[in-house]
Amino acid sequence: MVQKVHMIDHHKIISDFRLLSGLTVSIEDCAKLTKEFQKYGVEDYYISDYEGNSYLTRYVDYFIDGIPCWKYKKQYLIPLIFRDMPDTQRMFKDTYRWEAFFILLDWYLEYNPEKVIVTCTKKRQRMEVIDTAFLIFRLWEICDGAAFPIANFNTLSEFEKWNQVFHLIDTGKSFKRTREFDASKVEDLTQLEAVLSIIKLKYQALLQKQGYQV
Repeated sequence: MVQKVHMIDHHKIISDFRLLSGLTVSIEDCAKLTKEFQKYGVEDYYISDYEGNSYLTRYVDYFIDGIPCWKYKKQYLIPLIFRDMPDTQRMFKDTYRWEAFFILLDWYLEYNPEKVIVTCTKKRQRMEVIDTAFLIFRLWEICDGAAFPIANFNTLSEFEKWNQVFHLIDTGKSFKRTREFDASKVEDLTQLEAVLSIIKLKYQALLQKQGYQV
């Protein structure tokens, strides 16, 4: 269970004198979460700098220094810098969301890594940097936008028709989603499997909150 974590405002002038207003966590909370999430592949934590572009600033180059980060599976750095949005607050209120985060991250790293690895303008990092803000946005789409309708589908064809309108399954190579769900492709089916696993976590957590055993 995620312990109470206090979000810290993070303000910094980034490229073109734009102000980045985000949220981060204390070093103490980062250390606690590192220990709690070792079961998902988090190995250690660092205070790190990185430079590049990501969903955090809507794909504008920026440099951030002194941010708590997790070392993940020996080769990835997960920066704990978030957009100041309700979906970030939910990450620390709903106990299932971090497990869901790592399910989604592992799918992207295997099938579509360019979507979640920050494009760094200068290769200063020895590890690849994960686009934390993008993953949290995708979790919001799944948990808060798609969970209810998908939970009521009985067949794959029902999902396919719904997905033609709402485009949840994201298999395009650019940020704009251009490909329809294709049940003959392993990439699409495994992403749907990940989505269903996340939705199952959401409803299991709701049942446990109401006192049911699952």
